[in-house]
Amino acid sequence: MRKQISQDSLDVAEGKSQKNLTIGRKYVFLALTLSFMVNFDSNAAIPIIAKYSLDLGASLLFMGFIVGIYSMVHIPSNLIFGRLVDKFGRKRLIAFGIFLDGLSLLLYALAQDPFFLLFGRIIHGIGGGFGGPATMAYISDATSQRRSGRGMALYGMSIGFSNLIGFMLGGLVAQIIGASNLFFVIAIILFIMSFTSLLLPSIYQPSKEKLNLRNEIKQFRKVAFRKSMISPYFSMLAMMFNMGIVTTAYTLMLDDAGYTAGMILSIMVIFSILIHYPAGKLSDKIGYTKVMLIGLLLIASAFGVFMISLEVPLPMIGMALLGVGHGLIFPSSAGMVKEKTKGSESGVATGTFYALIVAGVAIGGPVSGFALQMYNTQFTLALGIIVPLIVAIILVVFFKYLKNE
Repeated sequence: MRKQISQDSLDVAEGKSQKNLTIGRKYVFLALTLSFMVNFDSNAAIPIIAKYSLDLGASLLFMGFIVGIYSMVHIPSNLIFGRLVDKFGRKRLIAFGIFLDGLSLLLYALAQDPFFLLFGRIIHGIGGGFGGPATMAYISDATSQRRSGRGMALYGMSIGFSNLIGFMLGGLVAQIIGASNLFFVIAIILFIMSFTSLLLPSIYQPSKEKLNLRNEIKQFRKVAFRKSMISPYFSMLAMMFNMGIVTTAYTLMLDDAGYTAGMILSIMVIFSILIHYPAGKLSDKIGYTKVMLIGLLLIASAFGVFMISLEVPLPMIGMALLGVGHGLIFPSSAGMVKEKTKGSESGVATGTFYALIVAGVAIGGPVSGFALQMYNTQFTLALGIIVPLIVAIILVVFFKYLKNE
């Protein structure tokens, strides 16, 4: 009985503590909107940035460099600036990151030559390095421990909607008003949202402790290489590696078969959005690792379906499976990152998480392109089965470290 009373007292104390950190729904909505905008601008640029750079006079080689420089800058930016999110707080860096995104889109709109556009892409990668980890850390702070999966599911849904709407509007609106005008409009919206973000309440107080460079590196290694991070980081890397295969190789296969690749990809995004919140609730109930394992098996199954045939309805079924797998992995892995880190470590953890999102595609794309050129489509798609299954095995092996989730 004493033990039960003691546990109840702890629950009440925890509830009060969580209540003090909870923000109103309107601020949660604002934070999710800011998360949407941080990702929307880069997604809107994806369908048109290659052609836009060619129209400005870039060679094919330089066009590839312009497209890729965003990821080259974005990956280290997430790792470095994630730590700054812990040191200086979330709100100001959300505002600064979105402002840099707006500045980069304005530079896109004003560009008269490919070198100016390249400069804009570098600024864009830096801005995302602030905005992504800062918004994820803020929403993590605003979500109670017991609802980590659900909170991160809402965060993941904001990214899902940014993917869906960004891809659709990026191509469609650019055809109507022109790419430079689209970039200018998005830049204005981002500037407005940058100042609007200052309305967010401050719910995290950064530590005033000053660390030298050696201790900063030690702090980063302590968080990024924690054993409990094996599960979410590896799962996210495997999932995004497979997305790299889809965006690089499978879209070409779809185009050659006469499909509109964007429409087929939208099936994946829609299913991912639909499954996010139920997956978050399930993660809170049965544990994050179990949900990640299910997701990994589903994305491996999706590529098994892709390998069978390009005949209708197999690509659609495969995309549906891939979307459900994506919708299971993102909130469970993000929720686990939140649960296994303190508030003063969230920036580092979320920065690493974001870096792996970009790195997965950055690795999967070239690897699948090389495999497609050197071997065949079946071998290329088989990579999408092998990689998630390897990670699933790793998760099972390290499961003993994750039983306390």
